[in-house]
Amino acid sequence: MKAKYNEKKIGPSEKDGKARSDKADPLSEAGPLMGEGAEGGSSDPDLLDLDPRELSKELEEARLEAEEMNDLLLRCRAELDNTLKRAAREKEALSFRASERVITKLLPVLDSLDQAAKQVEGMERVRRQLLDVLGTEGLAPIVAIGEKFDPYRHEALMMVESDECEEGTVTEEVLRGYALNSRVIRFSKVLVSKKR
Repeated sequence: MKAKYNEKKIGPSEKDGKARSDKADPLSEAGPLMGEGAEGGSSDPDLLDLDPRELSKELEEARLEAEEMNDLLLRCRAELDNTLKRAAREKEALSFRASERVITKLLPVLDSLDQAAKQVEGMERVRRQLLDVLGTEGLAPIVAIGEKFDPYRHEALMMVESDECEEGTVTEEVLRGYALNSRVIRFSKVLVSKKR
């Protein structure tokens, strides 16, 4: 009679918890982790494959791959920075070349004004205005007379004997030289002193 009572008690719990009977018993799954043997009937094959050495190896591979990706990212970033800097330099050089081309074409006009200014006072003002405008673009005349001859700024047309000046000094400027943003775009054509 007692057995029948127990059977009746078990019956409704199975009926109510049909979903529970479909699931595997969590204790039987945890068997290998709880100290049971590997043959304990675990239904999850991945748990059997957990080897600390393999996990360590996989972790090391993942770490190396992450380092490679980080290195690649840093290289790409550096390459982008270099490309941007190169583009900025090229833009600046292009702008400089454009200014140089225009100013070089205007230099003969400035030379004519230099010659005219020696004869007509009003022309000096026009010459000065043109020189100021070109100066805003970075043009500066090269100082030559009284300076020591510098082959990086002066072009010697001839040597002249002189007792007044030290040898190698510019005594006369035939054609004024100019520098654009500290870079010589036309050398000063000069006469240079030498000892008698």
